[in-house]
Amino acid sequence: MLINTGRGALVDSRALIDAVKRGHVGAAGLDVYEEEEGVFFRNLSDQVLQDDVLARLLTFPNVLITSHQAFLTREALANIAHATLSNVSTFERGEQLSNEVRAEQVLATAPERTADPYS
Repeated sequence: MLINTGRGALVDSRALIDAVKRGHVGAAGLDVYEEEEGVFFRNLSDQVLQDDVLARLLTFPNVLITSHQAFLTREALANIAHATLSNVSTFERGEQLSNEVRAEQVLATAPERTADPYS
């Protein structure tokens, strides 16, 4: 099962379609989508969906797309507010942020890229 509640670009949707069709991914839950601008937060029920990739994802019974609804809980909003205010206070004091991501850390731990993402 693949769950993405972070950023749409983290998942290659065309590769996900292929993986679901082949049975490599048994189910997917997507709260974000890489081409979501103009699609989420609008009622398009009376229009033909122009995004063929999203339209295909919606046809799978084992793929759930929730359109940015994961953040909309009392707990999530409280956590967002707490983290934001804490980060501002920490930054103002000149201290290192606990969730700061530095480029050198990412580059040091990133796996080597291969031409075939399934290899």
